[in-house]
Amino acid sequence: MRLGAVWRQVRLALCGLQFRTTVLLSGVVLSACSLTGALYLRISSRLSLAETKARAHDVAIGVATAAADAVERGQQAELLRIVDELAGTADFAYVFFTDAKGEMLAGHQRGTGNVTRLLLDDPRLFSVQPINQPQVIKTESGTLCLDVVYPVFARPTNPAITHAGTVGYVRLGLDLSGSEARLAEVVRNTIGLTVGITLLMVPLGYEVVRRLIGPVREIAHAAARFSRGDLGVRVDADRSDELGDLARSFNAMADELARSHKHLITLNAELEERVRQRTTALQEANERLREMAVRDSLTGLYNRRHFAELIDRLDAEAARYGTDFTCMMLDLDNFKQINDTLGHQIGDHLLQLTARVIRDSIREADIAIRFGGDEFAVLLPRTTPAEARASAERIRSNFRQAVIREMPLARNASLSIGMASRDEDRPLEANDLVKLADEALYLAKARGKDRVTFVGSSPLESP
Repeated sequence: MRLGAVWRQVRLALCGLQFRTTVLLSGVVLSACSLTGALYLRISSRLSLAETKARAHDVAIGVATAAADAVERGQQAELLRIVDELAGTADFAYVFFTDAKGEMLAGHQRGTGNVTRLLLDDPRLFSVQPINQPQVIKTESGTLCLDVVYPVFARPTNPAITHAGTVGYVRLGLDLSGSEARLAEVVRNTIGLTVGITLLMVPLGYEVVRRLIGPVREIAHAAARFSRGDLGVRVDADRSDELGDLARSFNAMADELARSHKHLITLNAELEERVRQRTTALQEANERLREMAVRDSLTGLYNRRHFAELIDRLDAEAARYGTDFTCMMLDLDNFKQINDTLGHQIGDHLLQLTARVIRDSIREADIAIRFGGDEFAVLLPRTTPAEARASAERIRSNFRQAVIREMPLARNASLSIGMASRDEDRPLEANDLVKLADEALYLAKARGKDRVTFVGSSPLESP
């Protein structure tokens, strides 16, 4: 794991802007030094060659002038003396004199083979071309020489005449080994200087680039932290150059983004609150709609459609937990007569009174339903027949009192109640329990109304 982290750091360093900029700067310096050195060497080489040619030309003129009489008279001893003097000079590779036809009068060469290529068919005849045009030649020994041919003029008897005519030629070669050595030294010094400058530029360039890249790296790190959520990060902008402008621009951007983020959070919170309120309102509206769908609009009790769902659920719970379950069916006695004689408004009021009495007379666990018209039902979970009868009698008694107290004109209204018990009557299904309770209600009606009746084997019945 540590090796992987080290490798990642090395890769980042090698691919980083600082390393690449340093390499680029070093390459630029090396290229500039190399080009400058090459240009310097080229100019030095040409200047050195031009200087050597000028010197060779001057030497040739001087030798030709000094040997003019000896060449004209064919004084070989004098020419040999002059040759010996010149041979003692270190940079002379060869020197010889010829007559006007090119036949050698006297000469000397350092080493062998230096002048072989200058000979014509006759071993004593030398080529005297080109005249007064110094040129670099390579001898058979491999050394470079600056070869120059200069005519030897006869001394004029008339001082007004520069020369009387060509009486011979002097051909000499200057050894360029010394010049090459000096030029090689210059090359070595130039290369050394170039390498030294380049090596010096590596740490200097690295430091310069580090100072330039440092603020950029700081801005990059700040941007990375900002992108990870650190909206309070800022960079030092105390500079007057372009990097300072960049830092100030980053800080301004960060401030604007932070403000936008804060505003966005505020808007998001407001939106969430609105969504929460709308969701709550929607849930409440759905709950109201659900209640409206399962409740009777006149009495507020559960309606018959919801009755089927409730009785199936309560019957299943009684079967699972082994408890009793009673269904109570209630009907208003003489409701049609009251409704026809006193009016529908009184009839509706009587239905609302009946629903209120039923709701106030049962337990919280019991469920009251308007079954339809003037018929009601009550589901009593975990209730024995005796407890159910007591609840039914309480409803009947409270209803009678409420009618006398609140609706004396409908004092002939009463309640007939029929009940069936799950344990007592053993119905096969929940709907069978409803049918049994409805049969008990029919019996209560048939036996004179205003009474509580159990169907089946129960001997209890109200008078």
